[in-house]
Amino acid sequence: MKNNLPGFLFLLLLAAGVARSGQAQQLAQYSQYMNNNYILNPAVAGTEDFIDLKFSYRAQWAGLEGAPRTYYASANSSLGSLRSQSKRTKHDWARGFHAIGGIVYSDVTGPTSRTGLYGSYTYNLALTRTVRLAMGASVGMQQFAVDGNQLQFHSGYVAASQASRVPDATIGLWLYSPDFYVGASSAQILGNQLDIAYSPVNNIPYNNKLERHYFLTAGGRLPISEDLSVVPSVLVKYMKPAPTSVDLNLKLKFRDLLWAGASWRATNAFVGMVGVNFDFGSLSYSYDASTSDIAAYQWGSHEVLLGIKLRKVPRPACPDPFW
Repeated sequence: MKNNLPGFLFLLLLAAGVARSGQAQQLAQYSQYMNNNYILNPAVAGTEDFIDLKFSYRAQWAGLEGAPRTYYASANSSLGSLRSQSKRTKHDWARGFHAIGGIVYSDVTGPTSRTGLYGSYTYNLALTRTVRLAMGASVGMQQFAVDGNQLQFHSGYVAASQASRVPDATIGLWLYSPDFYVGASSAQILGNQLDIAYSPVNNIPYNNKLERHYFLTAGGRLPISEDLSVVPSVLVKYMKPAPTSVDLNLKLKFRDLLWAGASWRATNAFVGMVGVNFDFGSLSYSYDASTSDIAAYQWGSHEVLLGIKLRKVPRPACPDPFW
């Protein structure tokens, strides 16, 4: 970073423009959130018929030094017996159940990094014979840090390394059936202030408040033939005072085994995705082609997601929804 100060300054100015004019991406950007809705909504925990493990790596704006790199690992499961057994009774389906989960992530951009660790609890209840409603909350800790050793200024100013830790929480609702889902969640609901970052000239503190983010998502499964189905979905994101952002997604699935899809992140990027589903897990890849002003300075964004299914008991279970 020391040898490419202009590149870093460009990235810093870009981030500052997003943070100050749009206030729109305090949280890490993901393209494959529809393959792991739990990262946006804790109420999703336990809705699958197995212990659900996910591991992801995202390289954003490849070719631009100091560009964001994001890693996360998540796990969630219902408590007690399986929820989706093929021979469940009406009484089994009507009973509510509890679920827990957790996620750890690291988001690094140049000399700055954001790390989070969360645990979640969800209660899931039946509304009808096919529709369920889940209510969840996650609590944890978020740390934002600046590595002063990666910064070098022409004025000779030496930046100090800083770190700030604050408690954080997310809440959510998840309405779902075998054929559709609708979810709503809010992240960073505590709105804490990070005690970090000041002007090297006059030590004026910046406004580093964790703004609340709101997510509304929905999707469904539409069969085309015995082997093919399509899964359209949408994600609406809002964070004051930024304008509302919309993602439109469409996946084509073959026998719940192979799939390909595309997304349009309004005014920002087109995304292509492919994936394969196994008995024991899944593997998927996505590529973002930016349509914003930064497109000329980078080679797109790459994201890989590995899923692992751990069956709770050695007996057959219904296929997972495989959204």
